[in-house]
Amino acid sequence: MATTKVEKAGVGFSVGRQGASVVIEIRPHHDTIASIKGVQIGFELLNGITSEQAKKIADVLSENVIGIFAISTADERAQAASH
Repeated sequence: MATTKVEKAGVGFSVGRQGASVVIEIRPHHDTIASIKGVQIGFELLNGITSEQAKKIADVLSENVIGIFAISTADERAQAASH
């Protein structure tokens, strides 16, 4: 039987660059989601979006998004065998 595991983390947003692209980076407040530990997540924005426009988008996200979540499923027998 499969079990579902939900992991949550509070987040903030910042503007950065990935190569030539302006990006909005998701910054978890704590490493509480094991499946994304050590992983950087962000949104690549359309060409032509300025850093100032990206900052406004990041501000709107920060004002309205309180967290992210990851849902994983695992077979209980596989979990029991690994412990």
